[in-house]
Amino acid sequence: MNPLKRMFTKISRYLLMLFFFCTVLFINSCSVSDPDPETYPEILTGVTLSDADFQKLKANHRPLKTFEQLPPPSAPDYSIQESWAALWSRADEADVAPPNSIYQEAQDSAEVDVFFLHPTCYTKKDFWNGPIEDEETKNTVSFMMMYLASTFNSTARVYAPRYRQFTLFAILEKETMSGMQAIELAYSDVERAFDYYIKNYNNGRPFILASHSQGSMHAGRLLQTKIVGTSLQSKLVAAYLIGMAIPDNLSGISPASSATDYGVYINWNSLTAGADTRFFTEDIVIWVGNAYRKSKGISILQVNPLSWLKNGGKISASNNPGSLPSDIGTDLLPLVSGVTGTDASGNVLIIDKPTIPGFPGDGADAPLLNADKGDYHNYDYQLFYESIRKNSIDRVKAYLKK
Repeated sequence: MNPLKRMFTKISRYLLMLFFFCTVLFINSCSVSDPDPETYPEILTGVTLSDADFQKLKANHRPLKTFEQLPPPSAPDYSIQESWAALWSRADEADVAPPNSIYQEAQDSAEVDVFFLHPTCYTKKDFWNGPIEDEETKNTVSFMMMYLASTFNSTARVYAPRYRQFTLFAILEKETMSGMQAIELAYSDVERAFDYYIKNYNNGRPFILASHSQGSMHAGRLLQTKIVGTSLQSKLVAAYLIGMAIPDNLSGISPASSATDYGVYINWNSLTAGADTRFFTEDIVIWVGNAYRKSKGISILQVNPLSWLKNGGKISASNNPGSLPSDIGTDLLPLVSGVTGTDASGNVLIIDKPTIPGFPGDGADAPLLNADKGDYHNYDYQLFYESIRKNSIDRVKAYLKK
C-alpha cells in the first residue's frame, strides 16, 4: 500500500471512531426515552392525569436523564449540624410559635423528642434527588420547620434531618424505574439519619415520629421496619404520619382511637367535598409490610384532627381551636379559630373550605395537590395547628403517666 493511501485509511478509521464516540456521547446526553410502560411492569410510580397535564409536568419537572444516567448528589453526613434542618441544641426555625398559641415553645424542659421528616421541597429537574445544600430547597425546608415541625415544640425537642428528597416528578414517573430508584435513595438517607439520631441524640428518651407528605411515605416505612417489633416501639409516643395513604391495619401497631392513647399512628388527608381523591386512594406509592405498592384497594386511615377519633364523624368549625395562615414573613401569624370543620367518616378527611386569607391554591392549571381544586394537602398541619399542638401534649402526658 502506498504511503498516501495508508495515511487516508488511517484518517478514515480515526474519523469513523470519532463519529462512533460522539454518537455515544450524544445518546447518553439525550433526554429520557419514552418506552412503552408495559416494558416495566414493576414500575409503581405514576398517577392519574390527563395526557396534556402529564406532558406539561414532564416538560417542566422531569430530569433530562434517567436515574442511572444522572449521578445523585453527595450523601449527607449526619454528624455535622448542616445536615439537620432542626436540632434541639441550636436555634433554628422549628423553635418558633404563633404569638397567641396557648402552648408556647418549651423544648428545654421537654421529656420527649420528635423526629420530623419534611415534605417535598425540591421540584427542579437537575436531579432525581435534591442536594441538601441547594439554597432554594434549604429555604423551603426551613419554611416547613416553621409551619409544620414547630407544631411539636411545646412538648418535644425537635430533630429534623435534611435528606436527598426525591424531586416532585418522581411520583409521576411512569415510563422508567427512575421514580422508584429516587424513592429508595431518599429513604436510605432517612434511615441513616434516624439511626444517627437514636445513637447520638436520643439517649433512651421517648419520641414522637412526625412527618408530612413525602416525609410520611418514608416515615411509614421507617415505622414498620425500624420501630415496630423492636425495642424502640416501647419508646414511641405516637406516629403522626400526615398527608399520605397510610393503611388502617398496619401489622404490630394500632391506629389512634382516642385523644390520649399512645404507641399509635395517625393520618388524615384534607380535601373539600367533591375533590378528586384518587391521588391518595388509588395512585400513591406506599410501603406495606416489606414492599412498596399502590394505595388502590387499601383502607386508608383517617383520624379526625379535631376529635382524634378513628373515622370520627363531623366536627364543626367552632371546635377548631386555631389554624395557622401562611405568610411570607419571618414570623408566624396569629392563629385563627373556627376556620374549618371536619368529617373523617370516609376515605379522606372532608373539610370546610377556608374563607380567610393564608391558605392559597396554585391556580387553575396545577392538576395535583391544589387547594384551588379542593385538595388542601399542603395545609394538613396548618389547618389544625393548635389542635395538633394540644394533642401532642396530651399524648405525651398520658405516655409519661403509664
